Amino acid sequence: MAKQELLAAFEEARNKFLKSIDGLSEDELLQPGAVGYWSVKDVLAHLTAWESELVTALVRIEQGKKDAPNIVAIDDIDDWNEGQYHNNAARQLAIILDDFHGVGKHLKAALEALNNRTLDDNRVFAWMEGEPLSYLVYENAIWHEEEHADEILAWRERKDSDNEAPPW
Repeated sequence: MAKQELLAAFEEARNKFLKSIDGLSEDELLQPGAVGYWSVKDVLAHLTAWESELVTALVRIEQGKKDAPNIVAIDDIDDWNEGQYHNNAARQLAIILDDFHGVGKHLKAALEALNNRTLDDNRVFAWMEGEPLSYLVYENAIWHEEEHADEILAWRERKDSDNEAPPW
């Protein structure tokens, strides 16, 4: 997949996610239960944590480092997610939002710095186990944002239907 297609896919996923939270009040963004017991704020912090790891990996690759990055060495994803949840629980919503937007800009810049062969050739990095580096981007940014956008949209639909008055 060409770099421009990858960047376009990320932009599309980011826009989908932003649309999923558009119009929510601060109280709604902080309300537990949007995704499991997480609030939308928690989901934003979660996505930021994964995408920060992805940016770090891509920058290290651009610097010529070939060893496996931390993002592929995470053994227990649920445990890692829980740790990130606790690390971010007390952080203010405004800061989480700033970080979310910032990591998106850094991810785009990191992708721009890489050439198509680095992103597409499934033989470049043995630690990718036969997948191209672009798969790591899809898995940890594009598909991840789409997944959580869908969950938030479903939560919003449930909330809206719960708030509707009975027909009698």
